[in-house]
Amino acid sequence: MHKRRYADLDFGQIHYREAGTGSPVLLLHQSPRTSEEHSDLIDRLSDTFHVIAPDNPGNGMSDPLPMAAPTMHDYARALIQLLDALDIDKVMIYGFHTGGSIATAAATGFPQRVKFAIANGLSILRGEEKDDILKHYAPEFYAQDDGGHLTWLWNRFQKQAQYFPWYKEGESYRLNIPPYSAEKCQGMVEDILMAGNNYVAPYKAAFAYDPVEEGALPADNLLIMSSELDPLVDCLQLLPEAQAKLTAPSHSECLDIAIAQLTDRVNS
Repeated sequence: MHKRRYADLDFGQIHYREAGTGSPVLLLHQSPRTSEEHSDLIDRLSDTFHVIAPDNPGNGMSDPLPMAAPTMHDYARALIQLLDALDIDKVMIYGFHTGGSIATAAATGFPQRVKFAIANGLSILRGEEKDDILKHYAPEFYAQDDGGHLTWLWNRFQKQAQYFPWYKEGESYRLNIPPYSAEKCQGMVEDILMAGNNYVAPYKAAFAYDPVEEGALPADNLLIMSSELDPLVDCLQLLPEAQAKLTAPSHSECLDIAIAQLTDRVNS
């Protein structure tokens, strides 16, 4: 059972879920979801850890960052502000997709505050693919009198389970993952409606971020992983040889490995 709270930061408020006692661990969600995505993981970790799962700025019930085009480094700084507000000196982090990008930026930018971080599904894009995804992956949407925007959002998330990127429907872009259930699509539509067009900034920051080109990797306090079914799995090939990385057959197995890694670190 977790509690829901707010923290006051320089730019506004961050909403977060909290459970358990012990060494602190942050759980960071993908775009355009909320901390609710990690509800099951909170329960699994709360017997061992003090678990904190924030809504990323601009998602859920967290205020967006104030700058017009925030970078991953801005999201990492907001995370450190949250640690300061909660009087936490050093933390471990697990992040998925956008959350993995934030975890990477925090681990490499603030190693004195991040004991260990796991990025599950780190996006590293280059060249024309990067330009195309930055332009098309996260378009703004607006309410329509006939509710057509709701149908568009529903279909957009169904396509996300079929293709990467979701807006290219050729066979070469098809994914080998199970289709999203109606319940999952419903949750994703609710999440993006809560964020409104604030959902765009975290997506673009994640897709623009390249810790390899920035020279931030390898990092000793970071593990980068991916499910073999994740469309971002090929990004692991762009990592330096010395960077700790691994793959697993499924997302659930990635979670099992992440829990084991975090538990090992807290006991070391």
